[in-house]
Amino acid sequence: MKKIVSITLSLFSITSLFADPPTPKKGYRWVINQEYSDEFNGTELDRSKWNNTFHGWKGRKPAMFDPSTVSVNNGNMQIKNGMLPQEKNGYTIAGGAVQSKKETASFGYYEVNFKASKINMSTTFWMSNSKQPVDFVTNKSNGENCAKDKYSQELDIVESIGGTFNRTNKFRTQMNFNTHYRYVDCNGGREKFYSAGNNAIEGNGQKSNAKLSSESWQDFHTYGAYWKNANEVSFYADNRFVGDVKVSTEVVDKPFDRSMKINMVTETYNWVQPIPTIEELNNDKINTSYYNWIRSYELVPVDKNYTSNYAPIYKEEIQLTETPKVMSRKKIEISYTYKANKNTKALLKVVDASNKVVSTTSFKVLAGFGNNSQLVKLDHKISKKETYTYQITLVK
Repeated sequence: MKKIVSITLSLFSITSLFADPPTPKKGYRWVINQEYSDEFNGTELDRSKWNNTFHGWKGRKPAMFDPSTVSVNNGNMQIKNGMLPQEKNGYTIAGGAVQSKKETASFGYYEVNFKASKINMSTTFWMSNSKQPVDFVTNKSNGENCAKDKYSQELDIVESIGGTFNRTNKFRTQMNFNTHYRYVDCNGGREKFYSAGNNAIEGNGQKSNAKLSSESWQDFHTYGAYWKNANEVSFYADNRFVGDVKVSTEVVDKPFDRSMKINMVTETYNWVQPIPTIEELNNDKINTSYYNWIRSYELVPVDKNYTSNYAPIYKEEIQLTETPKVMSRKKIEISYTYKANKNTKALLKVVDASNKVVSTTSFKVLAGFGNNSQLVKLDHKISKKETYTYQITLVK
């Protein structure tokens, strides 16, 4: 008769608003990248990480990026859109932009938790980098290494518009994402965007199911992107996978090969009509975008030491993902995932059919969200002929 081995787990949790990266591959764990993470729990913008404007861009008319619209209070970074005191060269509306000081954000997971304004201006979270020369032959350069071609990358993790405008309601009812390889050709003319297409999955035009549980202005929603490598990005809404994009390779074979900056921006679009009215922009109940937090993660080996003093972000837990394998009388192989806010230990108990604990052992787990398999040495012998229950918990 085949014996049945059961698994139980216990959780130690803390109270907060949680969101998680996707489960890492086995042998690795996610750790917080503090350079591009912020809980916005202070009273002002952390100027060691962020600028309160957008370097080299004033904004799309009629909305200008105005630093005075940006504030931090009540646990949020807020961009309060409004009217400019007076027109400035065609700009009449005050939008806002918060941009990372550094351009070193590379492969990893990036997520934001925000509540959009309810006007016809965007609330966004995206990544980009500066124009750089292309110093090799591209698929568009006719076999030549051009002197004038340049490129930049743009990863639009989410663009939301909470208002009602002339085209579609999808910008307030679903997660809208995109990827752009922005290329200036050999003649040095206007740049062209090479994209898989808005919300296209696998780069083939298939539309994703990215519908939100409520409209983007009604509640805080979490939007994330797993930038896997130079060719692929996966997208998530409220911890749910919504699409996987293969970045366009029309120009180069590895289009997303450089690190980027992070942007949180409110702006007007020339294809969104009507623009917000004076009454809407003066209405504090609908004119503000609220960013609760931004979190960025790096993927590292599960046993690599990593020092972090970042605030607790995980609902701490550990669970077995497979039935343990008895390798010998005092060794078993276990597979597990865990989330821990600091380095700690896991406690594993082996319980026999009479509900007696026959072996107890502990092992170290490092802070982060990990996925691992390992051999565990038990403190007492067990038998391959017996049925056991395995209980695993994190030690406080």
